[in-house]
Amino acid sequence: MGRSRTKFNQYIIPDNNVFPTQAIHEPQLGQEIGLINQWFSMPIGKMLQTNTGSHLIIINHGYHNLNKGPDIKGAQLFMEGKFVKGDIECHIYERDWYAHGHDQDLNYKNVILHLIRKASQNYSPVIHTLILPYVKQWGCSLNVKNISKNSIASLKIMSSRRWREKVNLCRKENAVEQLAKPLGSGGNEVGFLFLIHTIDTRALISLSTSNQLEYIKRNAQNIEWEHCGIRPAQWPENRLTLLAELISFMSVIEEENFTNHTVFIKRLMDVCTSGGKSILIECCINYFYPCFAAQAIEDNNHKKYKKWKHAWNELKLQNPYGKQAKFFGKYFSRKELCSVVVAQGLLQLEKEFCNPRFCKVCPIKDLNLKHLKN
Repeated sequence: MGRSRTKFNQYIIPDNNVFPTQAIHEPQLGQEIGLINQWFSMPIGKMLQTNTGSHLIIINHGYHNLNKGPDIKGAQLFMEGKFVKGDIECHIYERDWYAHGHDQDLNYKNVILHLIRKASQNYSPVIHTLILPYVKQWGCSLNVKNISKNSIASLKIMSSRRWREKVNLCRKENAVEQLAKPLGSGGNEVGFLFLIHTIDTRALISLSTSNQLEYIKRNAQNIEWEHCGIRPAQWPENRLTLLAELISFMSVIEEENFTNHTVFIKRLMDVCTSGGKSILIECCINYFYPCFAAQAIEDNNHKKYKKWKHAWNELKLQNPYGKQAKFFGKYFSRKELCSVVVAQGLLQLEKEFCNPRFCKVCPIKDLNLKHLKN
């Protein structure tokens, strides 16, 4: 048999007896962000009532738009007896719709819902308006006294869950979408996701190196990239070259040639010269190693699957994730936070347990692993 090549081408408004009608003071900083987060925390399927008495049901929350235009894009609602798809704008005061000039801005022509904290007098809404009273945010209760001595063991279990999720994603035909996460970090994940969908991989591979970049730039010319808070070296325009290099690398790679992950990363860095080691490691975490494991499953090769799972566990970040270093730095060492097992375990922990309902059974606060092993 010849060598197998890894396949890469591939809400009623809260009742007054639940939330007080008088406004609770909300911190000035990030008020609209709190409103946006509250929208995404509401369960799909709940019925809501707008200021004018119309009922709506959330079908799809949409996604947080970090670029110009409405705060939330692509939302889907069932309203007035029909399905409606469009954007959502969030303000503290109802009058801000006009104060910000949205009525004259074509970027807001597809807004179907106006989320606000407080209604304004003598104001005639032109779109459906929904008031969301401020709810005091839940906070994590983890501290040095209640953190478990076996927290690392718990994070290993959480990390294994995250690994399996990534492998399952890579078993789909559009596995290459997983590259959008590392390439679009900082607010451009959706942009890279769109770009990857427009690329004809076979056509790209057949081009010369210089023409590959021109091909990708042409496909990306209508994408509005986010630059705020991102270092120039990490601007999306500077990562288009890396995307071309990665796709070319994927077309010729044969993972059997790599005896361990150190050799693989060295080869990856030799080919993808426009990306630093940090982002290439992120590509290995989110795409390459899970894809190798996914192919091992297709080949019914358990030994190869274990090889790449072990390699994934052995990966080290160049620097801890900022949010994790800030919050967990007093519980874990820098070396531990740079471990993929700990870093990915903490991400999975946040996904599954960081909410009011499951906070009390957080596995790194209470050594009770039974509910994790099932």
